[in-house]
Amino acid sequence: MAPLPENIVEIGTKVKEELNGTDFECRELLPLSGGNANYVFRGRLTTPLEGGVDEVLVKHGEAYLSRDNSFSLPTSRCVIESKALSVLGSLSPSDPSNEWCSVKTPTMYRFDPETNTQVQEYLADGIDLKNYALKYFEPHTSPTKKAQCLGLGRGLGQWLKQFHEWAGQSSELRSNAAENKLLQRLKHSTYYDYLIQMIDKFPKVLSQAQGVFEAVKTMSEKELEDDSVLQAVHGDFWTGNVLLPDKVIDAPVKTPVFVVDWEVTSLGVRVRDVGQMIAELYMLQLFKKIDAGEWLIEGYLGGYGKFSTDEAFRIAIHVGCHLIVIGGTVPDWGSDEDVERVVAFGRDMIVNGWERNKAWFDDGVLGLMFL
Repeated sequence: MAPLPENIVEIGTKVKEELNGTDFECRELLPLSGGNANYVFRGRLTTPLEGGVDEVLVKHGEAYLSRDNSFSLPTSRCVIESKALSVLGSLSPSDPSNEWCSVKTPTMYRFDPETNTQVQEYLADGIDLKNYALKYFEPHTSPTKKAQCLGLGRGLGQWLKQFHEWAGQSSELRSNAAENKLLQRLKHSTYYDYLIQMIDKFPKVLSQAQGVFEAVKTMSEKELEDDSVLQAVHGDFWTGNVLLPDKVIDAPVKTPVFVVDWEVTSLGVRVRDVGQMIAELYMLQLFKKIDAGEWLIEGYLGGYGKFSTDEAFRIAIHVGCHLIVIGGTVPDWGSDEDVERVVAFGRDMIVNGWERNKAWFDDGVLGLMFL
């Protein structure tokens, strides 16, 4: 579990006082570990809400990272997220025919733009999908768990496709996302500027692909030049931003799944949302030999539906970029040899995606994108 921010007690006291006298007054505010940007608490309400809700998630933002107050980050991100979740309240949960899970966004109960404190729906005993997979899906995962992986993956893919189609028609969500230029640029730079920089970190593995990487970077820049062809996207759709209960998935009891952290929602292209999740699931198999990662991808791709050939190759490029930039820098996932192997795999995925070499993908799980 990640350590809590150093000033969590001070912030918690301030937030608790802020909520006094509101419908969300808390008799207890318990710090939660989580992301790097904000202070997050589990709030136990003094008086339950209508319907018996007695716990909420309280999220507070300052003009800096909660874990590094020397790193400035505008609080406009909090406004962006609160507006996004409010609009997303009208989006239906994922396909009700899925017996394994129901995917949705948490309800936004309250936001104070003066203090940047949000009150959201709380998922009891929640754990993010990354840590859930590491806890419940062992290396060389038992085939008995394949059905639940396919079901969960399918639910995520169905929800993402539904969100993308709905977002393409939502002028309100689009106008909100269009305001998030800073984080759109920061997210883009994290991938495609860093991709070039990673050549210096892994010269033996990546230098041969420098020409392709530079062409990919140029393509990715042009992709974001014209807002009129972009749409609102989640912007950070990965396993760390998907929450589910910390217990075994067991149909026919549907597992509730929340898609959280909407601060990076901005104008972009759908394929980056799709690819980021695939890459994170792939790393479960590549680093930890957790076969469930590929089963989740299989369900996810099936749930999302058909891709054009252009989309499939573009998704593959983004997956490869993630494997290099994130897989090559995140600590404690594997040995130096493991990291170099994953980076090399990411390189090959980018090169073959760029060169439109469909045969390279045919024998792997991403071959499903071309069917």
